[in-house]
Amino acid sequence: MIRDKNRFTFPITPAEIQITSSNEIDSFTVITGEEKTSKRLTSKLKRVSFSVIFPRAWEELWETGKETVAYQSPEQAWKLMEEWKAKPVVINFESLFSQTMWFESFEATYKDGQANLHITFNFVEFDPVKIVSYSNTQQMLKPGVIITKSSKSRPNTSGKKDKKNDKKKSDKQKKAEEKAAADNAKGKFDYLAQKERILDKTGG
Repeated sequence: MIRDKNRFTFPITPAEIQITSSNEIDSFTVITGEEKTSKRLTSKLKRVSFSVIFPRAWEELWETGKETVAYQSPEQAWKLMEEWKAKPVVINFESLFSQTMWFESFEATYKDGQANLHITFNFVEFDPVKIVSYSNTQQMLKPGVIITKSSKSRPNTSGKKDKKNDKKKSDKQKKAEEKAAADNAKGKFDYLAQKERILDKTGG
């Protein structure tokens, strides 16, 4: 087992290693009650499980290799596994299997009357999602990659004038407005003429 630059060799090689690789299949049931398959949806993550013995003694049987962390006792190995489970590790069985994986679970039991520690490990394939940014639409999508693109903020148009409603006024409209303004100007009001109109209407 390898994590970062540290290597640990199991003192006794597991007698059995189970590797599971599967697909997620779309299935449906027809009117006759039979189940039929439609298509393969995706490939599921690979899983590996095995059991190892961390012995109290039996030093003459212990495996050795290129480890940087030497096995000392069941408790020392258990503590190491607890520390290493926070990051992905490489499970390496020489030519049989080698892959980066996560600790999914492990369960320990003391057996054999000598307090030997038997641990069953379950690992799941390490397959992280990569998030990248891009600035053009020509970049190709690759499997296992989520593409994010920042969008430009919309310009503030609240202060802009509506060009459709901003039309030039006709000369007739301008003249009418100028006349109304002139009639309402100070000193332009004809009091005598207005008084005569009022008297005519009241008969006085």
